[in-house]
Amino acid sequence: MESYPDNRQPDIEKANMQSVFLTSNFKLWVVAFIFFLTFFHLFTSLAFPNSRILPEKLVLTVVLGLIAYLWTQEIRDRERLQAMNEQLIIAHRKLQDAEVNTISSLVLFEEAKDPYIRGHSNRVTMFSLAMAEALELSASTKETIRRASMLHDLGKISIKDSILLKPGPLTDAEWDIVKRHPQIALDILDPLKFLYLEKRIILYHHERIDGKGYPAGLKDKEIPFESRIIAVADTFDAMNTARIYREPCSKEFILSELKKVSGTQLDSQFVDVFLGLIDKNPQFWERTLGTPEFPVS
Repeated sequence: MESYPDNRQPDIEKANMQSVFLTSNFKLWVVAFIFFLTFFHLFTSLAFPNSRILPEKLVLTVVLGLIAYLWTQEIRDRERLQAMNEQLIIAHRKLQDAEVNTISSLVLFEEAKDPYIRGHSNRVTMFSLAMAEALELSASTKETIRRASMLHDLGKISIKDSILLKPGPLTDAEWDIVKRHPQIALDILDPLKFLYLEKRIILYHHERIDGKGYPAGLKDKEIPFESRIIAVADTFDAMNTARIYREPCSKEFILSELKKVSGTQLDSQFVDVFLGLIDKNPQFWERTLGTPEFPVS
């Protein structure tokens, strides 16, 4: 197949659109000619019944030929329009991915300022996708989870470093500010209407099964299942990495704590899935995992 430089692609698409437009106009003229020929033949047959200005076989042959032409062109135009539509869908998805990647870069930049949480969003995304794969979720759902996981802490970019990097316990007022980060993320992402599923997942990823989470106090199945998946991954990585005020928790403590909060803070189904994945993937304990990727459906 012949390839073209990227800078010629818009010209090619423009030419295709013009071709379809010209074909459509020409088909209108063909239809008009068929009507004119048919009307002319009927008129002459009634006006001059004893003479044949145009033989019926000739008129029938021309009309059938033109109809066959119209039918063929309709099929070709439909194929062209379908190809153009697919190109537009691909371009639209690339634009959406570019927007998400740009915002994800802000999250990674914010994490880079804190050596204790650097790579957190990448790891949470990897763990969440591993659970989604184990649950055999659809490709589109996995992509939604990937985006939501990468952006789940976006709201923290508006929180002062004096709070995020505070070496001691937070005051109640400071904790109230931190708990606003899901809503802040929602406000930041509001212009991106195509992320409506991801925004809901991000907003509720700190809800608890027992209803004691935030921001809405949802419980159990009221919480989107994608949020419940991310919550497990987020909790594990929070315990498995160091913080300015503590060292990483031990493996024994983390496993015990996950089982302890299963059914109260975290969804027991997804905790069980994750624990099974840890047994099969000891690399989950590593703290320098690379950027996760998952194909867009």
